[in-house]
Amino acid sequence: MNALSIDIGTSRIKCAVFDSKGDMLALRSIRLPRAASPDLQEAQVWIDCCVTLQEEPLAQPGCPEIDVVALTGNMHALLGVDENGTPLAPARLWCDNSAIAESDELNARYKDAFLEKAGNVSTTVFTLPKLLKLKREQPELYNRTHKFLQSKDIVAHFLTGRFVTDPVDASGTLLMELQGRCWWSDMFAELGLDQGKMPEIVSSGEICGYVTKAASIATGLKQGMPVVIGCGDLASAALGSGVDEESVSLTLGTAGQLLATGRPGTGRKLAGRLFVFAHCDERRELFLGSVPGGGFSFEWLASLHNLNLPNFFKKAANILDCRELPVFMPYELGRGAPYMDYTPMGAWFGLSAKHTMPDLCRAAILGVLCALRQSCDLLYSLDGPRRRVVLQALAAREEAVRDSACALFAGDKFVSENGEASLLGAAMLGLKGIGAFFTLDEAISNMWHGQPCAGNVLVTGSEEYYRRYLAFAEKL
Repeated sequence: MNALSIDIGTSRIKCAVFDSKGDMLALRSIRLPRAASPDLQEAQVWIDCCVTLQEEPLAQPGCPEIDVVALTGNMHALLGVDENGTPLAPARLWCDNSAIAESDELNARYKDAFLEKAGNVSTTVFTLPKLLKLKREQPELYNRTHKFLQSKDIVAHFLTGRFVTDPVDASGTLLMELQGRCWWSDMFAELGLDQGKMPEIVSSGEICGYVTKAASIATGLKQGMPVVIGCGDLASAALGSGVDEESVSLTLGTAGQLLATGRPGTGRKLAGRLFVFAHCDERRELFLGSVPGGGFSFEWLASLHNLNLPNFFKKAANILDCRELPVFMPYELGRGAPYMDYTPMGAWFGLSAKHTMPDLCRAAILGVLCALRQSCDLLYSLDGPRRRVVLQALAAREEAVRDSACALFAGDKFVSENGEASLLGAAMLGLKGIGAFFTLDEAISNMWHGQPCAGNVLVTGSEEYYRRYLAFAEKL
């Protein structure tokens, strides 16, 4: 059996075909046009790109047969649509921080309730403060909205005609009860919000509908093909990295992310310090430690000094002793976990005239990884250590990042054989949804494959650097 995965990213739309052994049989992607504002995207473009991605490969001879479509995509958006699923305004993405006042107000009034019911305090990342701001400032648009969807959900409606979401994305709105995996009716009533404007919540591995005739004509997908709703990209990335109770995943893309899972209820110990979400496996919860300026920090520093990224990483690789390096605080987009503060406050400590550009490059990598190590240590202290660390994206691809990660993080290090973690995770859900696997553990066992990674060189003084980082982090 083969699954077609579709991933709605903030910079690129991807689709891939996987078989039940985890082999990727096809991969295509389209880079999204850069919006005038990085906080907004036209959701219709997501659908148009999905159509384009299906047209060409499905028409090619030898294209693998597809048995199911599975979806994943960026989380925390505010996207209102009408009764036909047509977007009424551009989607406000997770990085939109215009609802600071609303978020602060929510915490002032309901912080304890949010921690208890939703597993998180309010930040501007979540959908809820954006939704409150919309209702107050654009009541006409709020009233015209039929449903508020996430990125994958609008694609699901395009393919099947149904308005649905999954528990992972629902928990990312801050309006779902984690324990019951249902909309938080009391909070909707308290805030004067219409719960009827939210889509039905269905299990992440559930068939949410079937490809309609109109969608079949537009895409070339077979009419009647099952569509599995899938989940938000954090959970699909965890699945596609083989994350279980014995492992964590370390990912450096635009942001830096540490992903882990645990038993339901574990999140109560972590709430307010790490992000806690529903998992696509109802037997687990999903934990996230993040620093918003992960890989972005490298791009930012490189551009300031007229370096391209390959040269940035090459310079960093030349520095193997970090005992006298300046400490970089990668907070130019906010601090993230465990402080839950998105006020920009990036800084250098101990920077002097003796430091060179290669010193700064290595220090920037260490600073970002130290921020994630801080979340990792918190997780381990409250829920026990994990045996395995899976490196993804820049953490796997770039030698300077990989060596630094191997020096800073305890446990056995692995690199996934397939770097498209979110696409692979969605495929696992799709194939489970049509009966190829009985459990997600079985899907992970069959489809995720990793190789041990020990790092190529020893980065001296990394633990001392981390202690200095923690000391300066407390001063901020």
